[in-house]
Order: sequence, then C-alpha cells, then structure tokens
Amino acid sequence: MAQGYGQHQSQEPVLWDRVEWRQGDGRYTFQVASGGLLGTLTSPHGSALTLPMVAWEGLLDALAAQRKTRTRAESKFPARSGARWYDGEAGELAAAFKGGRSIRQLARAHNRTELAVEAELDRQGLWDRVERRPKQVDDLHVCMEDAPEVGAVPCPPAGEMESME
Repeated sequence: MAQGYGQHQSQEPVLWDRVEWRQGDGRYTFQVASGGLLGTLTSPHGSALTLPMVAWEGLLDALAAQRKTRTRAESKFPARSGARWYDGEAGELAAAFKGGRSIRQLARAHNRTELAVEAELDRQGLWDRVERRPKQVDDLHVCMEDAPEVGAVPCPPAGEMESME
C-alpha cells in the first residue's frame, strides 16, 4: 500500500542518502549527511543549502499544505465548499428556504454548492434529494426555480435575497 509523506507505519531510519532529479535543464540533488541529522539541497547553479532534517520535513509539510490550499482556491468550488454547517448557519438556511428562497440563491448566499444546500435541507427534513423538491410543500413558499411543478411562487431577484429576511 502506498504511503504519503509523513505517514510512517514504523520508526525505521531513512533508507536513502541521496536523491537526484531534473527540472527543465537543471539537475537538483538532495543528500542526507551521515547520521541523518542534516540534509543538503544543491541547485543546478552550484548553490547549496544545508539544514537540519527536521527543518526539511517542516518545509515539505508546508509545501504540501500550500499545494492543497492552492488547488482548492483554483478550483471552481465556492469558498465554503466542504466546510461544516454550524448551527446558526443551518438555521438561517432553513428559515430562508421556508421563506421562499431557491436552492441556487441559498447556495450563492452561503458560498456553498447547490448540492451541499440540498444535502443540508435534506438533513433537516425540508428537501427530498431523490425527487429534488421540497418535502413539506404545504408549509413552504417554494420558488419556481427549484420546483416549477408544485405550484411554486416566482423567485425574488438574487440582489434582494439579503433584504428579504
């Protein structure tokens, strides 16, 4: 089974002492000094940087975290995509939905995907994800954008969303 950086099952020492790779026309070298306390990175231009291995591990961890952040920021997902719903936000979502907001409007207002809004409303018993419509049509003022077949009312313009509460 493949393991990522920092995921060790045993406390075995590093088995390699030198790694070389190419980036473009240059050749880089990373070499662990005897004893494993220091590591040296040599660039194609001849400059070298020697640091304790603990520092190199910290740098690699920081680079991995930055790559995750950059990947998420560059994606097409909203800013709060994947974040937990806190109680106040879930309550606001339910109240706005019961007040007639569409799934699309709620997703924009909460910086979530439409699927996430539907999942949270389903968790609260307000939305049927299979049918993709409200569960309790009698108690809700539903926008035509979400469920035109159930006698819904017209949706308020997106700019008026915050002022309607």
